[in-house]
Amino acid sequence: MNKMNSINETAKLCKENNIGISRKLLLNLAKKGYIPCVKAGRSILINWDGLMKYLDSNTIAPEENKSPIRRISA
Repeated sequence: MNKMNSINETAKLCKENNIGISRKLLLNLAKKGYIPCVKAGRSILINWDGLMKYLDSNTIAPEENKSPIRRISA
């Protein structure tokens, strides 16, 4: 069985694990359907493993030479 946590519990776990996600961002991600969650009454329960999979699959790889300044040939 997967671990389901409330928004507040998930935000606390994110803080403990040094994951830079706030309670407000978790709420927005859940409401937009980006992370797996279940609405139980007035509470939203977030699947912790699903959140970690979302973060793993949606990370941006660092690119070389990402400067806004570009060379031009004259």
